[in-house]
Amino acid sequence: MASAFGWLDTDSEQRRKMLEVVELFKEEGTVDELGIGSIRDALADSLFPGTSVLHTRLRYVLFIPWLMQRAAARKSSAEMSAEFRTLEYRLIDSLLAGGERLGVIGNTARSSLKRMPSSVYWAALGAWGIRTGDFSAEGYFRRQYDYRQLSARTAKADDPEARELLPGTGLDPHLPQPPDEWLKASGFALTPEEEQYLSDLIATSARGSMLSWLIRNQPGNDPDYVWEIDNLSNAPEQLRDLVDHGRRFHTAIHGAILVYNLLLARKSARDDMVAEYEDRLDQWRDELNVTAALDGWNRTEWWATIRRPNPRLRLVTMQFVDRWLDLIDGDLDLTKSKAAGELISTRERQIKGGRARLVNQAALDRWSGGSGLGRHDFRWLIARGHLADLYAARAAS
Repeated sequence: MASAFGWLDTDSEQRRKMLEVVELFKEEGTVDELGIGSIRDALADSLFPGTSVLHTRLRYVLFIPWLMQRAAARKSSAEMSAEFRTLEYRLIDSLLAGGERLGVIGNTARSSLKRMPSSVYWAALGAWGIRTGDFSAEGYFRRQYDYRQLSARTAKADDPEARELLPGTGLDPHLPQPPDEWLKASGFALTPEEEQYLSDLIATSARGSMLSWLIRNQPGNDPDYVWEIDNLSNAPEQLRDLVDHGRRFHTAIHGAILVYNLLLARKSARDDMVAEYEDRLDQWRDELNVTAALDGWNRTEWWATIRRPNPRLRLVTMQFVDRWLDLIDGDLDLTKSKAAGELISTRERQIKGGRARLVNQAALDRWSGGSGLGRHDFRWLIARGHLADLYAARAAS
C-alpha cells in the first residue's frame, strides 16, 4: 500500500534569503551594489547563526511554535494551515493590545500583511533546534495529521512498546508553555523560564559562535559594532580572529562603494556630489590608516574563514575583493585613480550587465545621490537586539 505520509518537505531557507534581498532593496543605503553579499552573509552566519536582517524581537521564536501547536488542534492539515494564518494575524492584535508597536510585524498592514512572522523566523527555528525537522509550516501540519492517524492506530496495537517508536512531532518537546490569555494581550518581554530555555538552546545550537559566547558573557557597553564590545578580549581566540576579520572587511570594502558613488556623481555631472564623495574618500583613507585595517591581515586565513560556511563562493567575487585590497594597500589617491575606477566599473557590469548605472543612462537617472552606503555590521544590530531581550529578562528575574 502506498504511504500516506507527507513528512518529506523542504525548508524555506531559499525563500527567506529572497525575502532578505527584497528587504535590502527597499532601502537604497543597504543595496549590495558590488556583489559582496555572499561574503557579508558568510561572516554573519559564522558570527550570529540563525539570525536574519528580517528579525525584530526574539520572543517571536516562541510565538510561532505556540501558534503552530494551537492550530494543530484542528481536524485536517488544510484546516490547521488556515487556522495558523488566522492566528498569525491575531498575534498582531495581541501584541498591540499589550502595548507593543516597535518590532511588531504587521503593526501597520494588520490583516493585509503578506510577509508573515513564520516566514521571517522559520530558519531560526530550525537553526536553534526549536523546529526539529526540515519542513515548511504546511509540512508541519501534514506531519501533525499523519502523526495523529499513526498514534490512533498505534494505540490499538498489541505491542505495548509500539508507542515509544512513534516519531516526534517536529517541535522541541521542552518548549515552554505559553502564558494564559497570551493571544488577548501579549508583549515581547521574556519570562525567566523562557529566557533560560532560549539561552540554553541557542547557546548550545550555536556553539562556537559569537552569539553563543555573548549569551553567557554580557558586555558592559552597547556599541554599534561587535568589535567594539568591551569584553572582546575575554573571548576565545578563534572568535576574536573572526570578529577582527569582520572589522577589517567592514573598513576596507567601504572605500569601494564610495568610489562607486563618486563615479556615478561624475557621470551625472553633479559637482556638489562629486565634492562630497571626494571628501568622504579622504575621511575613509584616514579611517583605514587609523584602524590599521590592512596591517598584518592574513588573507589566506580570511578566505578560509569565508569559504568554510560558503564553499561555493564565486572566484570572480574573491578576485574583485583581492584586487581592491591590493589597490588600496598604499597611498594611492582613489579620487584620481584610473585603476580604481576601472575595477569598480568592471565589477558593476559583471554583476548587473546592461542594467549597470555606469553604462545605462536610464539606470543612472534613477540614482538618488547615494547607494549602498550602509556600513556592514554582519547582523550585529539584530543579534544585539536578541541578546538585549535575554539580558533584560535576567535582570528582571
